[in-house]
Amino acid sequence: MNKRIELLCNHSAWLFIGLLSIGAFAVAGWLPPVDPTLSANEVAKHFAENRSGIRIGISILALGSVFWWVFSTAIFMVMRRIEGRTPALAYVQLVSATGTITAILTASYVWLAAAYRVDTSPEIIRIMNDLSWFCFVGMYPPIVLQASALGIGVLTDKSPKPAYPRWIGYASFWAAFLFLPGVFLPFFEGGPFSWNGIVSFWMVAIALFLWIIAVWWATQSAIKRHYANNNSHNI
Repeated sequence: MNKRIELLCNHSAWLFIGLLSIGAFAVAGWLPPVDPTLSANEVAKHFAENRSGIRIGISILALGSVFWWVFSTAIFMVMRRIEGRTPALAYVQLVSATGTITAILTASYVWLAAAYRVDTSPEIIRIMNDLSWFCFVGMYPPIVLQASALGIGVLTDKSPKPAYPRWIGYASFWAAFLFLPGVFLPFFEGGPFSWNGIVSFWMVAIALFLWIIAVWWATQSAIKRHYANNNSHNI
């Protein structure tokens, strides 16, 4: 049963990706992201014309965000076995996931509030939209810490048969580095480092997607190998 639960937790990575993509991009219409150079009236018009899609899509996004906790728990279980009695890095990885989920949930409910009343002033809607994109794209510290904790855990695994291949550790450090452009969001309203830019949005989104898939595959392999080697359902 434990093996099955761990694998289900790991597979929730696909629920996270799927619900995020469907909610934020397909239904709410945030692909490409709302242009940060739009005027207050233009942003308000966008919300007015897409009110139902934003409400439904962002509600789906909010629901999907919690599956990042579930996926991170599967990673935690593997890291805990790597570290043994003092799984500090495993806990850092899991707690960091809470920051990422908080960023997505904050963005979601600010967007929902912006789409809630038809008489909200355009200036307020634009500020709320700015805040949401800052959270959704620019709140990089938690995911950087999570990827770094996993990278350290993988590369310090000295067991004869490591749970994760070493390339996952290096990939996690590269991912952490590629998530850093969020730091530039407050300084650019346009160009590659704005929230809809090729660096801050597209590069980060691709890096996140590839990192999730790589970690999902490696975690699935680690779980199966652990239970096969121990021939037991005990952790």
